[in-house]
Amino acid sequence: MKKLVRDKIPDIAGDKAEFEVLSNDDYRTSLRDKLVEEAKEVKAADTRANLVEELGDLEEVMRAILDDASITYEEMDSIRQSKVMQRGKFEEKYAMKIKDED
Repeated sequence: MKKLVRDKIPDIAGDKAEFEVLSNDDYRTSLRDKLVEEAKEVKAADTRANLVEELGDLEEVMRAILDDASITYEEMDSIRQSKVMQRGKFEEKYAMKIKDED
């Protein structure tokens, strides 16, 4: 099993594990897998401290994806702000019920 890890982990782990450098395509796939992994850890966080830590990990993966795709954080944030203007935020806590189409 392969798992994308942070850059300093090979030095920290020493001889306890083997590491390889991924191809660009495998890296992109692994980043997206890591994003899902980190999102699940955010969902499972049961304390404020753990939530803060997991959100930081999630953002680090997001920033790696942005960098790999040559997208600036500002570019992404501009799109986010545009969606806020068009569709709003999540402050009102609405949940949509999908009606059956009988």
